[in-house]
Amino acid sequence: MIEAERPFTSDLPPGYAVGRARADHVSDVAAVYAAAYPSDTDYPLVETSAVRSRLLADPNVAAYVVEYEDRAVATAAIEFDSLDEGNAQICKLAVHPTHQGKGLGRELLKHRLNVLHDRAEFSGLVYSAAVTSHPASQHNLLARGFEPFSIHKGLQEGYFGPTSESEVIMLYTPSIDYDERDVYVPERYRHVVERTLASASLDLLGRRIRTVNTVTYPTADQVEMALSRARGFLWEVTADGHESWARTESEIRAAMREEDVHLMVPVDANARRLLALYEPLEADGFSPAGFIPDWLTRDGKNRDAFVFQHPPTETPTRVAVVDDVKALIDVLGLEYRVIEHHDRYWELAL
Repeated sequence: MIEAERPFTSDLPPGYAVGRARADHVSDVAAVYAAAYPSDTDYPLVETSAVRSRLLADPNVAAYVVEYEDRAVATAAIEFDSLDEGNAQICKLAVHPTHQGKGLGRELLKHRLNVLHDRAEFSGLVYSAAVTSHPASQHNLLARGFEPFSIHKGLQEGYFGPTSESEVIMLYTPSIDYDERDVYVPERYRHVVERTLASASLDLLGRRIRTVNTVTYPTADQVEMALSRARGFLWEVTADGHESWARTESEIRAAMREEDVHLMVPVDANARRLLALYEPLEADGFSPAGFIPDWLTRDGKNRDAFVFQHPPTETPTRVAVVDDVKALIDVLGLEYRVIEHHDRYWELAL
């Protein structure tokens, strides 16, 4: 169980009710996704068969709906063991356009967090991948205890338009482990670790930051350990949305040459010898995406990750991000151009 119990109080408008999705909601849920996404979207959950198989029949997914006049008008899910064993992803939010502006997305987020707080058997990391086309969702997560820890350019297939979608990995801070651990990073990245931990107001979580300035290179067995599928370190997201894994140097380089492929390499930051991976990754065109506490597990224990990315394109990508996410981009030193500064978010060419 996550430590604080049921921190959120429901504030649904009159006539609305939130609960677990049922078999008789399948058509309504598919209709909500179809109405909320562009008409030419490839998002699979606009089909009733996908709703049935991916939301209701999958034992690792808990789907929820908001009902109004006996119809589901908004939906969202929790996906357990999404990235690694023991974690939970807050995902798949959609609100029918005729019911938007009533706080239903906020209430679905609060309800799912209360569910996780109530589950005595769950004590893992809670995260969400917030798309950069919807700054309102970033604000919603920030207001409920999430903080941004990494940003990934072109991570997801473009369900909201013709181009790939960038995403911000945001963690629910009450779910982060307070264990004392040594974190090893090159001196040039110390400020990234300090900023991301301090921004979460977690007193650095007991992490002891150890920095080095030496240039080292990995041995073959270190690369194998760091990038093997069994350890879950290299995440290759292909153009059609499927995930596959690369183990050898040749496979990694082949993936880097492909178009429309995003590569994510979370390096175990608690393993000193993996400092040897930083310079080879940078030499191959990888750039820092952020530092994420508890992002990995090894031998049943949580591990922190310094995450690198290789975007599918060097072409500037348009993103809409709130102040906290822009601050993360600045700390990472990513290049961007300001397109427009709106009242509650920034439009950037990243």
